Amino acid sequence: MKKSLFMLLMLAVASMVVSCEKEVVEGKNENGADNTTNAVEKSDATEMAKFVGCWEYISAADEIDQFLSRTDYCFYFYENGDGYLTIDAYDKENQISSITRNSLTYWVKNEKLYVNYGDDDPIEWEYSFKDNTLIMRSDMDEYGNIFEFTRTEDGDMRFIGDWSTTRSGGDKYYNEHIKFVTPNDGFTYYNVYENLNSAPVEGSSEMVWFKYSSDGDMLIMTSIDSATPTKKYYRFEGDKLFLSNEKGGIETCYSTINK
Repeated sequence: MKKSLFMLLMLAVASMVVSCEKEVVEGKNENGADNTTNAVEKSDATEMAKFVGCWEYISAADEIDQFLSRTDYCFYFYENGDGYLTIDAYDKENQISSITRNSLTYWVKNEKLYVNYGDDDPIEWEYSFKDNTLIMRSDMDEYGNIFEFTRTEDGDMRFIGDWSTTRSGGDKYYNEHIKFVTPNDGFTYYNVYENLNSAPVEGSSEMVWFKYSSDGDMLIMTSIDSATPTKKYYRFEGDKLFLSNEKGGIETCYSTINK
């Protein structure tokens, strides 16, 4: 069943790169205003509201794959018609061995769920709800499998967005970013400038993906390459995010680019 769902989703997100070395290209669909508006306008608002939140499906490893212990699939559906798909494959040591990330738009019409990853051919899903479970099936699945997604607890949406800060190093400036794409997933990257009023002298660095959660006033980020989490104290002030290594310590101020 796991293999079938993975292959079904990969048909829709062919622009993605997935590898055991964790090389990932984020989805190219940035869900611009026009796409979002169109998705909402052609959707059944009452039915669409039922999908808002995070839905998870945990698959056992494929029988022929001796290296994986499980694969986690999460759909994040937001009120405005945007969404996000994450797929995390875990090895026998329970460490993430490969990931897939892609933004999406969705709508509901005539009792069908449509998920679009930026192309002209959305995946059409038949669906039903039972208690806290979303039951889905697609005609694209040649095996006719039925997948049951469970609603999970909503994370902290305040972090969602691209946050940046700039520091100097030698004769260059480093514009560092933390981008939270779901209530559980994000990545860091940076650009290098010689003059902040000019184009960067180096393209964006490689994205370093992490899982995150918050506990009180502490932000906990764990890179997929490491089992050791990074812990930062945080606070919000207007459109600023302040992070520090110690409670009451020196803070780094991040400004949001978009939310």
